[in-house]
Amino acid sequence: MKVLVLSATGCMGSGLVEALKDDPNHQLSAFTRNPDSDAAKPIKDAGITIFKGDFSDKEALDKAFSAGFDAIFFTIFPDLAGGDADIEQAQNIIDAVKRHNVKQVLYGSVARTGTQESFDRAFNNLPDGNFLKVYWPKKWKIEELVRTSGADYTIIKPPTFIQNLVWPHYVAMMFPELPTSLVIKDATDPNHPQWWVDGSDTGRFAAEAIKNPDKFRNKEITIGTELLTMNEMVEKLRQATGKDVQLYKWPADEWEATKTHFIHGVKRGFSEFGYDPEGGNPKEYEFEFTPISKWLENDKNKKGTWLEN
Repeated sequence: MKVLVLSATGCMGSGLVEALKDDPNHQLSAFTRNPDSDAAKPIKDAGITIFKGDFSDKEALDKAFSAGFDAIFFTIFPDLAGGDADIEQAQNIIDAVKRHNVKQVLYGSVARTGTQESFDRAFNNLPDGNFLKVYWPKKWKIEELVRTSGADYTIIKPPTFIQNLVWPHYVAMMFPELPTSLVIKDATDPNHPQWWVDGSDTGRFAAEAIKNPDKFRNKEITIGTELLTMNEMVEKLRQATGKDVQLYKWPADEWEATKTHFIHGVKRGFSEFGYDPEGGNPKEYEFEFTPISKWLENDKNKKGTWLEN
């Protein structure tokens, strides 16, 4: 089977590449903005064909898709500027799927899409255009494009990535103080459980759908590894690093301001509408997820991050 991995250098895409690169039954190609980046080096080293382009470039997508693929995988980073670039990019991909008769589409979405009522209750005081109020509905809209593509599809819905606390470019957006101060500024109730997962497991899970298309055909699957509070996560970080990681104690004025912060507002909402009861490892797929502590203690994952001693 010929497989095109879009977003091939991200958490999810790289996990899919790693899972299938040595499988003789599948021929991989990748699509990325910068084939010469450090993130793309493992793809090059594996001898995988790389197409250059971004999802806004219809010609680049057509050039890649013209090679002929049985299956594609993609995920799209949200348009944080408040526009619809992410929706337009998804439409470009699905249009290419239709033009080139791709049989199977795998999409990495996010947990809790389709439960907008919960978000409306928790965030009815937020202004229009707030990140939270558009993020999940837009992910749902992309899912709808996938569902109506005419191809067999699998939509995988992961929760919070452990990489958010570790990878430099993720931490810079989510927890900028953490690498230097060892303090996590997080507006989630520290005793509120939430699902966590190794982001690359999402790609490995997608690889199972490619290997077993009948089992995963037209399925929408919420996944997760462990249900952990931030207090429990901090303890895992301490054990993995030997460092005195702490949760930030919010002063009253700063706490009030988190209500409309594009990240902290989301985290406050998690505490209000509760954890996702459908998260976790769906037993019918017999998939082995990476335990969070094991991921944190892996020297390969620590390299180049604040986890290093």
